[in-house]
Parts: sequence; structure tokens; C-alpha cells
Amino acid sequence: MGATDVVAQFVTSVKTQDLPQEALRRARTALLDCVGCAIAGAKYSSSGLLLDFIRDCGGAPQATVVGTNLRTSAPDAALANGMLSSALLYEDTCLIMPGHATATLLPVLLALGETRHLSGQALLEAYIVGFELEAALGPAIGPDHYERGWHATATVGTMGATAAACRLLGLDAERVRMALGIATSLAAGSRQNFGAMMQAFHSGVAARNGITAALLAQRGFTADPAILESRMGFCNLYGIGTAKLDAAMATLGRDFALLGPNLYLKLYPCGFPLQRPIDCALELATAHDLKADDIEEIRCGVHYLIPETVFHVNPQTGLQGRTSIPYCVARAIIDRRMGLAQFTDAKVQDPAVRALMARVKTVVPAELSREALRGKVNAIAAPAVMEVVLRDGRTLNTRVEQFRGAGERPLSDLEVVTKFRECAGMVLDAPRVERVLDMITHLDALGDAAELAVLLAA
Repeated sequence: MGATDVVAQFVTSVKTQDLPQEALRRARTALLDCVGCAIAGAKYSSSGLLLDFIRDCGGAPQATVVGTNLRTSAPDAALANGMLSSALLYEDTCLIMPGHATATLLPVLLALGETRHLSGQALLEAYIVGFELEAALGPAIGPDHYERGWHATATVGTMGATAAACRLLGLDAERVRMALGIATSLAAGSRQNFGAMMQAFHSGVAARNGITAALLAQRGFTADPAILESRMGFCNLYGIGTAKLDAAMATLGRDFALLGPNLYLKLYPCGFPLQRPIDCALELATAHDLKADDIEEIRCGVHYLIPETVFHVNPQTGLQGRTSIPYCVARAIIDRRMGLAQFTDAKVQDPAVRALMARVKTVVPAELSREALRGKVNAIAAPAVMEVVLRDGRTLNTRVEQFRGAGERPLSDLEVVTKFRECAGMVLDAPRVERVLDMITHLDALGDAAELAVLLAA
């Protein structure tokens, strides 16, 4: 049985009773977190540009765009909700994808769940199906895929979104294979666009691709039926071969990646690689009561891929600040916190933070170099080290192996709920925030996802 067949069988055959209760619990947590991010994302300026574009294009009012009064076609709703989910760079990350799994899957669940009046349990099953495929395909084509500049959220995310859509539509194995073939020709996304509006757009593109591929396959549209393993198929096209594909498929549906330390939630609304440096900066600033004028230089040591992932060394906007080590480290030391309020254009242009940014140096220690780590340690899993040289001659050091929110150091239920309330409260009134919280917390008891969609509309 080829890899594409394995995936098709997994999508169509996995049973509710096959899914561990802990996986279902983690799925609910991820969806709650991402829904909050999407609602808050509706207030972001780049989201407004996309929403205006979708309104101008028109479309059958099939599905809701969260946090707005807009209803549009299911594919376009998925496009919008994906971008909203990632607009603040506050959404979760799948360690081994590596990318933003839930931001590519939630929009598919919302759009098809609403239009097909599906149960909450069906949404949870589809989420796990999509997550597990993304977690399997990421290692099959990595690390070369990421190092060459592909954004796995857009590429691998397209495949996971397609699997989730196929599950929700109840497609048979033959049509799942066709959908995966269609999806492979749709998948694309460049990391060069990090720090620009296009970075968040990638999540929406993946979600829209997934729904489009599944709906076309449902109608009989054809594509290569063995796309994962074919000579010019997914792994050969986006990776450097199929050598790791069989191993990736061997555990699909058996060892659930969602049960491992692979789902990382964020406390800080910025790029994933910045979470550890911020923790370093906050730890030193708090422990030693650091002031900007005390500091001669800050050296932030990271994995060799990090400087080319969050590469804005001289950010000019709040959006660029979300992908900037110098800004995030300097702002964390000055403000002693990193929330939504820290990522405005005005904050980035603040003279005090710009003066300290100039003294922040990003370095790659020997232990985190390409020679030491290539193919061994994912950039997402690598520690951050920080050395602060003070003007009084002292040197302070710290090291963060796992940031708060990492799979090995998960956020508490209270932290997840607090973040959700803060984000959702930017658009929805308090009673509705609590109703959405309760509905997602008990998602397996929801009979019709359209009821959730009503609550998520502005």
C-alpha cells in the first residue's frame, strides 16, 4: 500500500473510539485558543484589507467570518478565518510540522461545520485527522523543505486542511486520493514573506485550498492518485525524496502526535522563534531589575535557522516587530511584559526601544550551529541563550530550554482561558465570550456547528 493509500484509509476509516480522550481534550484546547486569536485578528488592519477584497468579490453567503458581520462562500470564509487566526502571530505551532496547524484547520471546521450542520464531535475528529497528517508529512520532507524557504503552514498545512475537509464531507478513499492530488498543485508559500501581511495569509490559503480540493474531488475532479510518493509528487517536489515517507506513514493513526509534546501555544503575540528569547529577557530583567541604561550589550544565542526566520533587525512597524529579535528583546526588558499592546507601530518607533535595539546582537553559538545540529534538532525545539553585559562590568546569563506554552511546559487551563477572554473580548461582549468558551469547552456535546457560528459573528 502506497503512502497516499495509507492517508486515504486513515482519513476515511479512523473511528471515534480510536481517538484517545487526551487527544480530544488537547484538540478542544487548541481550537479554543485559535478561535480567540481569530476573533482578535478581525480587528487587525491587514485583516480588513482582505475582508474588503472578499466583500468586493461577492460570493454565496454560506459561512461566517468570525468577529465580523460578513458571510461568504465556504472557501472564502476559510481564507478569511485562516488569515484572522494568524494575523497577530498569536496562534499555536506544531513542533514537527513545523508550522501553525490549528490556523489551517479551524477555518475548515468552521466553514464546513456551519454549511453542513455538523456536530462538534465531527469537528474534533476532523481536527485530529488533519493535525496528524501535518505532523506526519512535516518530518517526511524536513528539514530541507523549511531550509529552502517553504513555509510549511502553507504547504503541509494545505494537505492537513484537505484531509480534514475530506473527513467532514465523508469522501471515500478514492476521492480522498484525488483531493490530495489536487491539493499538491495548490500548495505554496514562501518564508521570505515573514513580517509582511502575506505571512498570515498563508494560513488562510491553506484552509481555502483544503476546502477547494475536497469539494472538487467530491464532484469527480481528478488528479494523480498516488501524489505523496509519485516521482513529481508532494515529497519529491517539496522535499528531496521519499526516503522518510514510509516511516512517517507507519505510525499514522497509531501513535498520535497530538499526545506528544508537539502542540505549542503562545503567551506572546509574535513569531514562534521569539518566545524563548522573550522568556530570557523577561527573566533577566525581572530578576536583576534591569534598566535600559544599565545595558552595554545583549547577545541572544539561537538555532542557526532562527535569524533567517525572524529576520527584521530594524523593524519599522508593529507587524515587523512581531518577527524581530532586537525589538522583542528590547521591548520585553523595558516593559517587563509582551502582550498585544507591545506590538503597535508607535511602540516600535519609541526612541527608548530603538536605542536599546541597537545594542541587541543575535548570535549562533557553536552548539546551535548548522554543523552541530542540521537534521538533529528542529529550530522550534532548540533552546535560547542570553548574555547581558552591563555597564558596571557585570555579565548576566540565562538559558531557556522550553518556554511557557511549549509541549513540555504547557500553559495551564487558566492561562489558556485568560488569553481567550482577552482576545475574544476585543470584539464580543462578555456574556457572548463566556457562551463561546462554554461551547468549545464542551464541543463534543454540540449538535450543530452552525450554533457556534452564530456566536462567533460580530
